[in-house]
Amino acid sequence: MKYQIPQTVFIQEIDDEIILLDTTTQEYFSLNEVGKNIIDLISENLTKDEMVEELSNIYEVDRIQIEKDLINFAKLLEEKGLITID
Repeated sequence: MKYQIPQTVFIQEIDDEIILLDTTTQEYFSLNEVGKNIIDLISENLTKDEMVEELSNIYEVDRIQIEKDLINFAKLLEEKGLITID
C-alpha cells in the first residue's frame, strides 16, 4: 500500500508543525510533529510497511499500534483530499 500527496496540495513547514493547503478547496490543515513525520515519509514515497518501520524507530510504540494509527490517520487525510491511497 502506498500513499501519495496530490499536486493540488501545498505543504509548508513551520517550526515543529506542518501546514497542508488543498488548493482546490482552499482549506488548510495544521499537523503536529507526528503528522509532520508521516507527511515526510509519504513524501519519500515509502510503502505503508516501510513507514511503520521508520515510525517504530522514532517512537517507542508497539508496531501493531503504529500500523493501526497510521492507517486511521491516512484514511482521515484521504477523506480530506490531502493524500491518495493506492
